[in-house]
Amino acid sequence: MRLDWTAACAEAEAIAASWNTSGPAPGGAILLFDRDGVRGAASAGLASLQHGIAFSPHTPTRFASITKHLLCAFALHRGLDLHAPLGGLVPGLPDAIAALPPFRALSMTAGIPDLLQSYMLCGVPASAAVDAAALDDFTTKLPGLDFAPGSEMSYSNTGYRLVEHALARQGGVFAAWVEGALNAALGTGFRFPAGWDRLVAGLADGYWREAPDAPWRVGSYGMALSASGALAGSAEDLATWLRALLRGDGPAGDVLERLATPVTLADGRPSHYGLGLHVTELGGARLVGHGGHLPGFKNHFLLDPASGSGVVLLSNREETEPYLPTLRIMARLIGTEPPRASAPSLPAGLYVETEGPTWLELHQGTATFMGSRDALLPGPAEGEVVALSPYLPMRLRHTDGSIVGDVGHAARRFQPVASDARLAGDIAGRWRAPALQAELSVSIAADGNATAAMGSGPLHRVVPLTPLAPDRAIMPVGALPWPGRACLWLRSPEMLRIATNRSRVIDFRRV
Repeated sequence: MRLDWTAACAEAEAIAASWNTSGPAPGGAILLFDRDGVRGAASAGLASLQHGIAFSPHTPTRFASITKHLLCAFALHRGLDLHAPLGGLVPGLPDAIAALPPFRALSMTAGIPDLLQSYMLCGVPASAAVDAAALDDFTTKLPGLDFAPGSEMSYSNTGYRLVEHALARQGGVFAAWVEGALNAALGTGFRFPAGWDRLVAGLADGYWREAPDAPWRVGSYGMALSASGALAGSAEDLATWLRALLRGDGPAGDVLERLATPVTLADGRPSHYGLGLHVTELGGARLVGHGGHLPGFKNHFLLDPASGSGVVLLSNREETEPYLPTLRIMARLIGTEPPRASAPSLPAGLYVETEGPTWLELHQGTATFMGSRDALLPGPAEGEVVALSPYLPMRLRHTDGSIVGDVGHAARRFQPVASDARLAGDIAGRWRAPALQAELSVSIAADGNATAAMGSGPLHRVVPLTPLAPDRAIMPVGALPWPGRACLWLRSPEMLRIATNRSRVIDFRRV
C-alpha cells in the first residue's frame, strides 16, 4: 500500500488550524508516524491560557482512556490469567463481579456498572472528591451486573480498576512499570498521577465552555484516577510507544495482535473491541485504536498494523470530537474516502421499549441511548443507520412506526413515547438506597408535571421529569461539563430503579 503522507499531513494541519480562534484558546497536537519515526506534525492553541504556553507535540497532557490498552499490554506481559475469576484475584467483591474473568472486564462485555455513572445516580457530581478507598468500598456495594456477561457491550471503567488491583496483588504495580521500566526502555516521560491534584511538570490544563461565545473554564475531576485513565504524557511519548507496538519490540513485547483481537460474545458473535483497543474498517483497511475523555481533554489514536502507520490526536478542549478527525487523517493517508456524518431519515423523537429502563432519543442526526449520545451515519443497508462511536455500536432502522435493531450488540425494539404520556401517581414519594447512602423524592403536581429532588446541602437540586410511560421518566443527572440523563423506572410498588447505559443496577426502596 502506498501511503500519502502529504495528503494526511495537510488534513492534520487543517484540523489543527480549526483550533485557532480570534482570541487565546486551547488546542492540541497531532502526530503522524510509521514504525521508523514521525512523518508529520501539526499543533495549535495553548496548553495554558493562564500563562500563554503553546500546545506542542512535547506538551504533557492527560491521555484518559487511552491508558487502557497500556494496562492490558502490561497484564499480558505479566502473564495474568485472563480466564481466572476476578474474585480469586481481588478479595471482597460482590459475587456477580467476583465470578467474572478479566477478559470480560477488559473488553466491555462483563456488565460491571461504571463507578462514576453509579455514584452520579446517587447525587454525587463528577467534580466531587472521591478517593481510592471510597471507590473500593463503593465497588463492594454494587448490587449486581448491568447484563449477563457476554450478552452485550457497554463501556465501563470499573473492570480496569479491578484488574489493576489484581496485578498489584501479584506484585505487578502498573504505575511503577510505566514510570520505571517503560520510560527507561523507550526514553519516554509517561506519568501516572493517581489524582487530578497530583503535580505533573508542564501538564496542559483542560478547558470547556458552556457555549461557543462563553469564556473558557478549567476542567476538574474529583474521582481518584486508575489504570482506566490516569496516564499523562506528550503526543511524542504516545507515538513512541505506539511505534514500538507496531514493531512488536516494545517493553511489553509483541502484543498488538492480542490486544486488537475482538472478544466474542457468549453466543459466538464477534464484538469489535479487544483488550483496550477497538477495531474498525476504513476503505478495506483494518484500523485499531482508542480514545480518551476527561473534563477538558479529548483524544484519539488510530493504527494501521498492515502498513505500520498511525496517527495521534491529543486536545485540551472539551468540544473537540477526536474520532472523526483521526479517521479523516487515516483516510487521506491510505487513499480512501472518510466516513461522512449525516442526518439519516429516522423520525426524530423519544422512544421507549415496552418494559424496563431502556429509551432512545433521535435528534438531528444523533442517537441517545439511556443517556449515551452518538452521531449517526448511513448504514450498509437501505434505510439503516449506524453509530459512529466504537464504544456503543448501534444499527437502527424505522419499521412499522418502531425503531428496531441492536444497541451494544443486543436486540432492541423501541416504540414512540405518547405525546400525552403522564406518570402514574404511585411513583411519587420518598425513596432510599440504604447501602449507598442515597435518597431521592418524586413529586407530581396537580397538573401532572413531575419533579425529582436529590442531594443534600448545597448539592440539593430539584429537576423536571420527562415521562416515557406511566412507570418511567427521564431525569437529568450530573452537571456541566458532563450533564447526563437517567431513567427512573418503577420496578414494583416498593422499588424504584435509576439507570443509565453504563449503570443499570441502582435501586431505591420506598421510605
